[in-house]
Amino acid sequence: GLVLGPFGALFGAQIGSSIGSKRASEQSAKDGMKEMGITPEMLEMAEDIGATLDRAVVGLNASKESLDSQQSYARRLQGTIDDLFDKAKDAMAAGDEEKARTLLMEKQGQTDRLKKALSACLLEKKRMEKMTINVGAIEERAMEIDSLLRRSVSAKSMQDINLSEDFSLSIEDPLLQKFRDLEKD
Repeated sequence: GLVLGPFGALFGAQIGSSIGSKRASEQSAKDGMKEMGITPEMLEMAEDIGATLDRAVVGLNASKESLDSQQSYARRLQGTIDDLFDKAKDAMAAGDEEKARTLLMEKQGQTDRLKKALSACLLEKKRMEKMTINVGAIEERAMEIDSLLRRSVSAKSMQDINLSEDFSLSIEDPLLQKFRDLEKD
């Protein structure tokens, strides 16, 4: 029997028709591409390069954000180091050598962190530069594939035009054609 009653039957019918229409739509799209001269392989190649380019751009943006974050952290550390140094100078001027020594030790710890942060910035910058080069290469490949698709569509259109010209000539009235042939002789 019906699992969900009449609503289940309606819902199931709706899903079934949706799946059927999706398949029909996909087939229609494939037929349209074939008519334009685009093979499934060409379409798959274009989809693959598009997906690859999307992933590469997302990766590049993530790398830029990471570099920005690392640089922000390094600037904050530099500000802390400068503040600690100023406080240590003030403590020395006030004659509080112990406080100055403590502040300078803390400054040294922050300086070590800054060195690590700057090293991470350098690595991230190199990674970003390499990713930028890779994205450029992928974009170039995408343009080549786009050009291939356009040439294929153009060639198919030209072929269709030539076929229609041949067809239109053959439709001409045979009697008129005979008169033209006689006039030429």
